[in-house]
Amino acid sequence: MAFDGMATPLGMKPGPSRRGLSPIRRWGLVGLGFLLLGAVTAQSVLLRDRSEPGAVAVIERQATTSIERSPQPPPADPPALPRRQGEMQNGVNVIRQNGGPAQPGMVIRVPDASERMMASMDSRVVERGQSGFVPRIGENGLMPRKLFARPFTPNGKPMIAVVMTGVGVGARGTADALAKLPRDVTLAFAPYGRDLETQVVRARREGHEILLQVPMEPHDYPESDPGPHTLRAGADVRENLEKLHWLMSRLGGYVGLANFMGGKLMSTPGPYAALLEEMGRRGLLFLDDGSNPTSRTRELARAANLPAAIGDHVYDASAGRSLEAVLAEVEAVAKRKGQAIITIPTVPANVDKVIAWSREIQARGLVLAPVSAIIEKTR
Repeated sequence: MAFDGMATPLGMKPGPSRRGLSPIRRWGLVGLGFLLLGAVTAQSVLLRDRSEPGAVAVIERQATTSIERSPQPPPADPPALPRRQGEMQNGVNVIRQNGGPAQPGMVIRVPDASERMMASMDSRVVERGQSGFVPRIGENGLMPRKLFARPFTPNGKPMIAVVMTGVGVGARGTADALAKLPRDVTLAFAPYGRDLETQVVRARREGHEILLQVPMEPHDYPESDPGPHTLRAGADVRENLEKLHWLMSRLGGYVGLANFMGGKLMSTPGPYAALLEEMGRRGLLFLDDGSNPTSRTRELARAANLPAAIGDHVYDASAGRSLEAVLAEVEAVAKRKGQAIITIPTVPANVDKVIAWSREIQARGLVLAPVSAIIEKTR
């Protein structure tokens, strides 16, 4: 299972043609490839894909360089290759041997985080970790959740936070979200998209508040697989924290994290509590999308002094209900409680419906708000 509706990754372009290369140049390139391969650290994980069971994913990471050095140009994209239905939904690049038909194994390359991520970060609230730059509480208690929060002044009306999920993976959905959505809509980026730093910089320039979605183990894992670096209920604390740091290093400028799946992990107090405590230590907030009825978020976040909230609705088109009907229910919740949160997958049809809906709610006595405004209010 992958981020809903995210089928076309950003930044995917055919690579340069190899026609016309002499034999000497070809072998020279092969030799260079082996030299470069020695500088890459590979970590293998298993991904299940209904279209290709047993596919092997290799996550490649390069050594992190210092923050002061000039950013290096990104590597050239691989040549365009055939894809099957259901591929790329995690926003990763699938490469088959010789560009041929599906084989029992395939290589999936997750785009590497690098110094270019500093374009979407603030050096006052990041530090260098083993996997890259991760959030921290800065001098004088400066917290990322405060620094990157969208300014918002409550006006006494019931507030609704709309969180668009899976941003940064689907090209068209992301483009529509960045170009069209009202600024008070919160954007939750998946950690697997290409060119995330550019997308985050643009999103923040447009005034949007940012969350980072992190994959968490569901009850039926690995039948349902959230993606590489999934945080596991059975993993030890150190392993989960290393994965969390890798995920947090994928982009910057976010106020906090949100779960992607996670029914099993979020109902397992020990491992889950350690992760929530780490989020709190780094000055972040957390959104539980509300999809897991056995989640222990409320009590564990309170114990960790982590600002957190539980979403009121997760929109799922496969449930057979229209987005308009679910938004009407969210309005009723907001009027009853004073605030409500809904998460919605970022696909073009949903983006258009949210835009139309947002133009009408003020007349019904409601206001659109960034998710941090609701989380901070309900602490």
